[in-house]
Amino acid sequence: MKRQLGVVIIGAGDMGARHAHHWVIAGAKLIAVCDPNCARAEAVAAPFGAEAYDSPDEPLKRDDVDVVSVCTPTFLHDEYSIQALEAGKDVLCEKPVALTLADAERMKAAALKSRRKLRIGFMRRFDPAYHQLMAYRQHIGNPVLAQATIAAGIRPKLLMHDAMANGGPIIDMCCHIFDQWVGLFDSQPESVTAYGYTFSQNKPELESIKQKALDSAHITLNYPDGSVGQIQVSWGLPAGIAPIEHHTYMGPDGLITLDWPQQLTLRNSAGTTRWDNNGVDPWKTEIMLFYRELVDGERRHLATVGDGIEVLKTSLAVLESVARQRAVNPAEIVLKPELKETA
Repeated sequence: MKRQLGVVIIGAGDMGARHAHHWVIAGAKLIAVCDPNCARAEAVAAPFGAEAYDSPDEPLKRDDVDVVSVCTPTFLHDEYSIQALEAGKDVLCEKPVALTLADAERMKAAALKSRRKLRIGFMRRFDPAYHQLMAYRQHIGNPVLAQATIAAGIRPKLLMHDAMANGGPIIDMCCHIFDQWVGLFDSQPESVTAYGYTFSQNKPELESIKQKALDSAHITLNYPDGSVGQIQVSWGLPAGIAPIEHHTYMGPDGLITLDWPQQLTLRNSAGTTRWDNNGVDPWKTEIMLFYRELVDGERRHLATVGDGIEVLKTSLAVLESVARQRAVNPAEIVLKPELKETA
């Protein structure tokens, strides 16, 4: 009889609570929740009979811990993922993979050295809306002109605006679109051109953040098959403006519109076809699939650290394009020579 997986959650915010819930539903035993705010860790741990710690140091020494979910701010992903891998644990790290390429490469090296699994939480891969989009994609032909508008007021979690913590929407949010479009176009973009702004620069809500991330941009991505994707994104609108996300995909044979993730509409020569999301929780599906990969040896479905690195390169290419005012190929984003020895 197979032993029940033991899980540690690092980070007791909304995402950590979500991971804890879904790991237990999948069949795992929640061993511990770790957060510098012990009261917050206790609030997530207590309903499952787990222990609360202010650090993962002690729980990671336990033999009954098999897998770790890293649900911290992005700038801590590398530290805690590497610590867990070196302790011999498999890891599910929330997206994006890391804040910098050097951090991400260190994570990859640690996974290879430890021979443990490191998966990155691009949960949109498991949203029914994405699967329906991929199904409709075959009905609109090539090339595709894709467009996504993502807009919101200043985020309630202020660290999402900190360039040194979560990196703003180009790293923290657009990574989802970049990852989806790799699947949609079956390739990475070969050039990125972007214009960027910090709409929230002088807004009092963010006065405490010393290094504000770029929060608004217009991005164009060119793909090898001739398809073009454009993204308009802002997290710098006035606080209280409800988030929206709207996509359009046009090809020679039809049009797809998508209000993420609720509804898709396909319009082509056969008429109009509408689809409504059935409400499946993609985080639950993601964790269920990772559980089966670990326990039953099922094939991998989740993103690898390599997938996360390629998406991060696209995010960094956007920031480089804004800074240098020119097109950037994500393949140009490489480790600086002085960082290669530590990666």
